[in-house]
Amino acid sequence: MKAYPISTTRDYYRGKDARKREKASEFNRVAARVEAYINDDLKDKPTDEVYQYLSYSIARELREDSELVHRVVFSIDCGHNGATIFKGDYDKAISKLR
Repeated sequence: MKAYPISTTRDYYRGKDARKREKASEFNRVAARVEAYINDDLKDKPTDEVYQYLSYSIARELREDSELVHRVVFSIDCGHNGATIFKGDYDKAISKLR
């Protein structure tokens, strides 16, 4: 579980292989969109809550390749289907789940 605001990992390939640079650039573009989408969505939501984001629904909303979005979302929380994010105080957020 990650805390709001979230950040996504980036691919820092800087080698000579043009194809690998292109793939890294595409990954970074999608990573920035996913990061902005989740942070913008959580901005106005109540604090001390736990929120879940599924990879396929993010891909659908952003109209991006689902496999690439899955890789990006996996880098946030290592969840196989999405990411779980809490906003505010962790203990209060968890106690609301019980």
